[in-house]
Amino acid sequence: MSDFNSNQQASSYDKPNNNEEEEESFIKDGEAIEVEVNDEDGTPMDLDDEEEDALEDTSADALRTHEETLDMSIQTIDSHNRLPIYAVASHYDNEDRCLSIVTGGGDDKAYLHKLDDEGNLQTMHLCHVHADSVCCVAINEKFVTDAINTQKFLAVGGYDGTIALYKPQSGEKVQLLDGPTDVEFLSFHPKGGSVLLAGSISDGTVWMYHLPTSKCLQVFVGHECNGESGGVTRGSFTPDGKFALTVGMDGTMRLWAPRTGMCKHVFRLTEEESGDGDVSGLICLALGGGVDSQLAIAGGDNGKAYVVHLQAKKLVAVLRHFDPLQVTNSMTKAGRDDNYDDDEEVLMVGIEAVGFAPKGLNPNWVATGGSDGILKIWDLAMDAQCRQSCTAKDGNGATIETGGVTRLCWHPTLPVIFASYTDGAVRLWDAKNGNLVHTLTCGKHNNQINDFSIEILVEKENQPANTIVISAHDDGTAKIFRLDNTDILSKMHQEP
Repeated sequence: MSDFNSNQQASSYDKPNNNEEEEESFIKDGEAIEVEVNDEDGTPMDLDDEEEDALEDTSADALRTHEETLDMSIQTIDSHNRLPIYAVASHYDNEDRCLSIVTGGGDDKAYLHKLDDEGNLQTMHLCHVHADSVCCVAINEKFVTDAINTQKFLAVGGYDGTIALYKPQSGEKVQLLDGPTDVEFLSFHPKGGSVLLAGSISDGTVWMYHLPTSKCLQVFVGHECNGESGGVTRGSFTPDGKFALTVGMDGTMRLWAPRTGMCKHVFRLTEEESGDGDVSGLICLALGGGVDSQLAIAGGDNGKAYVVHLQAKKLVAVLRHFDPLQVTNSMTKAGRDDNYDDDEEVLMVGIEAVGFAPKGLNPNWVATGGSDGILKIWDLAMDAQCRQSCTAKDGNGATIETGGVTRLCWHPTLPVIFASYTDGAVRLWDAKNGNLVHTLTCGKHNNQINDFSIEILVEKENQPANTIVISAHDDGTAKIFRLDNTDILSKMHQEP
């Protein structure tokens, strides 16, 4: 087992055709087929633009963007040499009482951090030398049901196209997987976590690996990739594990059969919805919505989100988070000059984050977060109406400039949505009334959050459960926040 370096500051819908063939679980003994991959010798790249910016940008304007705010975190992870952290993943082990955190960033490195109940933070560098930024990390432990016979993995993917596997307990390197041109996302199979999905925005391919044998089972090919306008942006297995689902900059959502590698259906969402052949990219994805868990949602860079029923293969709703026509009309009614330049006055808002509410709350609620800084909650059972529009305001009712939403996550047991913003804060919203419950600040204003993760800590007897939030920032730090669930409920009942 590798040693850690101690570091306290490391720092309904139309019903589907019942006659359709039922898909089986796709992994069976003796059926794995390995895909041969040519091994190309990678050469480390020169200093990235982001690295030069971090080292050289000390102008007054740059310093002002990081003016101090209250740091509400309980721990600061500071391992990435002041370069942006792009990805964070976490897992809390209730038996060991230990929180594992993985971070990857613009310094081309990934780190494993361990935080115990006493607040001791240990950090180690994951040893593989990437030739470009580490942009995605994942841990399979929450999917492992047989701890004795199923191997636990920590996966790290980079823009250099490499995927490194480690033991999450020790950080020991297990295997290096050949993959696509770059790795845009990583997603473990929900039934056991022994299969990994990885996608590329550069070449538009999606790779599926069987980790115990280190074999590539399938390469899914179909997303159009035209220079910088194509590629796969997000992907995941369906909750039942029978299919893989991906979205891309070609405006399509594609449903794949893992056993055969065949594409079962293509939802041409942005092209079909526009009706004029225009294609907007799909940049975020969530699955598991609806009573039957068959709803999926994809957010586009055109300000719209698309909800589909996977089994029925039908588009069921288009959520217009941002409508340029409505903005233009409101400007005209307000007395604006009709001769203004649309490109200058109306900036397109992209949907940066989407997520379905937990089944215990309401399976037909879904949230969208935009680059306009607005979080919206929709009710799919009520003609997809927007039931809440969440915007931060000060004591006088004036809108606070928060920057855009970068990620969102529903609390698994409370009617609360966590949303991260480019101003460096994580805000908690009451999903029932749209009120702001709480704001977590990191110590610097405009310290953009690129990713965040939450964990629920099951506390000891007679102690309340806690929610841990880990945010990954542009300044190279990750912040760890601890929230008492009882305190969250108390804040929800206070007057806004």
